[in-house]
Amino acid sequence: MKTMMATALRAALAATTILGTAAALVAPASAQTTTAAIRGQVRDAAGATVAGATVVAVNDGTNQTFRATTSATGSYVLNGLRPATYTITFTGPDGKISAQRISVGVGQSATLDAVLAAPTAAAPAAGATAEGGTTTGGTNEGGEIVVTAGKLVETKTSEVATNVSQAQIRILPQGDRNFLTFAALAPGVRYNDSETNKGITAGASPASQVNVFIDGTSLKSQTLGGIAGQTDSRGNPFGQLAVGEFRVLTQNYKAEYEQAGSAIITAITKSGTNDFHGEMFGQYTDRSLTAANIIDQRAGREKPKFERKQYGISLGGPIIKDKLFFFGAYEGNDQDRASSVTVGNPTPQNLARFGQYEGTYVSPYRGDFYFGKLTFTPDERQVFDLSFSRRQETDISGFGANFGSANIAYSAAVNKINKTDTYTYKWTYTGDSFVNEFNATYLDTVYNPSSLNPDDPSFQYEGVITFGGKDSTQRISQQSYTLRDDLTYNGLDNHVIKGGIRFAFQDYDFTKNFYVQPNYFFQNDAKRGLDFSFPATAQLGVGNPRIIASNSQLGVYLQDDWDITSKLQLNLGLRWDYESNLFNNKYRTPAAAVATLNALPKTDYFDPANYITDGTDRPTRKDMFQPRVGFSYDFNDDQRTVLFGGYGKYYDRNVFNNTLDEQFRLQYQTGVFYFSRDGQPRDGNPTAVWNESYQTREGLLALRQTAQTGLPELFAVKNNAKAPSTDQFSLGLRQKFGIFRASVTGSYVRGQNGYTHLFATRNADGSCCDTSIPRANGFGNVLIGYDGLRTRYKALLVTIDKDYTVSSGWGFNLAYTLSKAEQDGGDLFSLDKVTPDQYGWRPIADQDERHRIVLSGIVDLPVGFQFSTLTTLGSGTAFQLLDQSAGTSINQQTIRSLYRPKNCLGSVFAFCEVNLTLQNNIKVFDTHNINVAVDLLNAFNNKNYTGYSGNLGVGETYSFGGPTNLPTGLLTLPRRFQFRVGYRF
Repeated sequence: MKTMMATALRAALAATTILGTAAALVAPASAQTTTAAIRGQVRDAAGATVAGATVVAVNDGTNQTFRATTSATGSYVLNGLRPATYTITFTGPDGKISAQRISVGVGQSATLDAVLAAPTAAAPAAGATAEGGTTTGGTNEGGEIVVTAGKLVETKTSEVATNVSQAQIRILPQGDRNFLTFAALAPGVRYNDSETNKGITAGASPASQVNVFIDGTSLKSQTLGGIAGQTDSRGNPFGQLAVGEFRVLTQNYKAEYEQAGSAIITAITKSGTNDFHGEMFGQYTDRSLTAANIIDQRAGREKPKFERKQYGISLGGPIIKDKLFFFGAYEGNDQDRASSVTVGNPTPQNLARFGQYEGTYVSPYRGDFYFGKLTFTPDERQVFDLSFSRRQETDISGFGANFGSANIAYSAAVNKINKTDTYTYKWTYTGDSFVNEFNATYLDTVYNPSSLNPDDPSFQYEGVITFGGKDSTQRISQQSYTLRDDLTYNGLDNHVIKGGIRFAFQDYDFTKNFYVQPNYFFQNDAKRGLDFSFPATAQLGVGNPRIIASNSQLGVYLQDDWDITSKLQLNLGLRWDYESNLFNNKYRTPAAAVATLNALPKTDYFDPANYITDGTDRPTRKDMFQPRVGFSYDFNDDQRTVLFGGYGKYYDRNVFNNTLDEQFRLQYQTGVFYFSRDGQPRDGNPTAVWNESYQTREGLLALRQTAQTGLPELFAVKNNAKAPSTDQFSLGLRQKFGIFRASVTGSYVRGQNGYTHLFATRNADGSCCDTSIPRANGFGNVLIGYDGLRTRYKALLVTIDKDYTVSSGWGFNLAYTLSKAEQDGGDLFSLDKVTPDQYGWRPIADQDERHRIVLSGIVDLPVGFQFSTLTTLGSGTAFQLLDQSAGTSINQQTIRSLYRPKNCLGSVFAFCEVNLTLQNNIKVFDTHNINVAVDLLNAFNNKNYTGYSGNLGVGETYSFGGPTNLPTGLLTLPRRFQFRVGYRF
């Protein structure tokens, strides 16, 4: 791999050098749009366009300067603007001047028009949609009008996107400083805030189809899916103290974006400026500030220990004024949460034998985040950025009531060790009519859940207790090397043409030590001759637990933002992606697997020949073409009423872990041993008479040589499987009402080619399973990969916004989603029916919710106080039910979805979370600020239940509540207070 990497990197570097120096090539302004663009028209007082006017934008923080000249139609484009505050000066050929001070956000493509020689006491120039604008004066020397404006607002775009500002990140209430919390401000996006799953989903797509970019570096996990480092983590993907702002794109994102079937988040980090700026903070909450958990109360448990401390510091400033700047940040996250362990079925006998494992134990989490950045601007045409981040964490969990089961002892806990490093180098060059940006990034992420007691066997007494060591330790790493070159060309009037090329290489390293020490499973079942005096089964892993793989990717795109008229803009783009190892392409099917597959009957969903490969039968995908088309139409050419819409095709990637078992199960086998008192077969499986010598790994290895034991399952990947993709359609209207902006968007997203597993051994009537053929060849069963999962999403997305500004003293944002998210099939395994389509369309568990409202607000109060809220109301998400009320056969049982019952605001909603913050800002030394805040989280202590029964037995009817179907968990923590203190300068 290293030789291949060196060769590939040399080729890629050569290619990007050629691209970077070829001014004739058109490529986009920035990778994942970490910068912004402003375009508009300059007119005179009579309304005529002004050709030859100069436009100069100066970054207030660094004095970096951008220049443009208006065309014959008076239009101009400024590309490659870093998110910041700028003073933009328009100067006509006759010397008349108009100036505006505005702020641009990450990824924006905003419009700013100007009028030269405007009348005295003019308002902001026509078409300039900047919030919080104030006129500093009338006409001054040279006919200059200076308008001090706030945030520049993007209206003429086909993208469905939401920008989250630094003010919102800093002021709005949140529990754990995860900046992804605020992704929920975008309609159609959900933030999952559980103890082990802090991430986002959008539409009907799984979390694995989201992509997050930090300064253009993708945090996508190619091995496990979703955001790197977030698997089973209660930590945060990136330090909030280092995040400047971010943008959530939910639909119609342009051709420059890759590897996402649903939402994309693109964030930019803070940078140093000509002034020194720093910040320190600390926040704290604990058990005494938290209400009792209703689940603990029902179980008779005391309120468990809980303490969370978060703290951090940052500093940025100049090294050489106007030339070289630095920024650094550190955040710490210390959490202690107690979890109670109890014995299930607490009979005197069980308590006497297992009572020693009961108790309340602390689950410690420790997280650290480091970030450093240098920015060099040798001249007004060039910017160099070099940055590094490290996130590392340890989390001892997986035991007791707070982590899935009160019957798992502390000894069986897991220490979830995560580490994610990013390195980013960026060079931006601004020419007279183009901006070129070269990026080189490196991502190194390790997921390492480890047993606390790796040398101890695991003992599981059904329904009573599990103790001993955790049954597995894993280490999964991904190293990603990415080179890309992007350039924007605006030398053609009314066109901004974009294109680019991206090379990426990944090294994957999986080590999965399952059942290195045996797992013993005990059952009390007199009818089957079983009791707790000996184990019913034991599992033992034997073989090579390590798999190493590599992958390479290539992406190319071209796009044109074409202003057909001053009212109508078309966005025309095409992207093409290639991947060398999408489905373990070089795998060779072993002879025993070939014989097994060939002996199985062919069906309408299974052709044995399509699952057998000699290493050349899985073609690399060269057909991933993705057209993306959008439009916006400004009815009155004043950015007040804009119609927009579009269509796009978006390919994601298969998660490598999904297809790993094809190889892993053959080189690392988990043997299943069946034990009895008399050695007679049980449930069709041969058994061995239990002997105490089998209570060690060595004893089972000896038994493995002489007794028939469990057989490994054969997994097979489909040779011509396709990558998952979505087709997205949207049509919407933006309208400005005075100080408010509103939008209504109709959305439809169709997903296809999701990956799942099916049985290839079903009987003719569809029941499971005839395993005679695989058993004759040394396998327990055969599961085949199938790229047939489908999703569909229909939604109406509504927003009403008034951005917070210091001058107005308040801000308001409302996001309402009316939606229906459906799927067929299961998740990674669809084994309850023959094929996914036989499941039928049903609401997606934990994602489909008919109504959802997210409301945020900020208001300044007297004496430096400030109040804010982030409130979420939902009609309740669906959960899946296996309905066997009519019978247990495959043709009798159905898989359907139910919705959680409504229990808040007069049974109008099923999910209610009201978070409030009151803070006081105390100014010292003129420019310094001390901030003291109190957060009241889940203010009304709403019980947002989860964990309802997902099974319905023969002849039963489903009902909520009662002793047999009480919810077992909460989606949100109980009401709690949190104290924060900060110092900024």
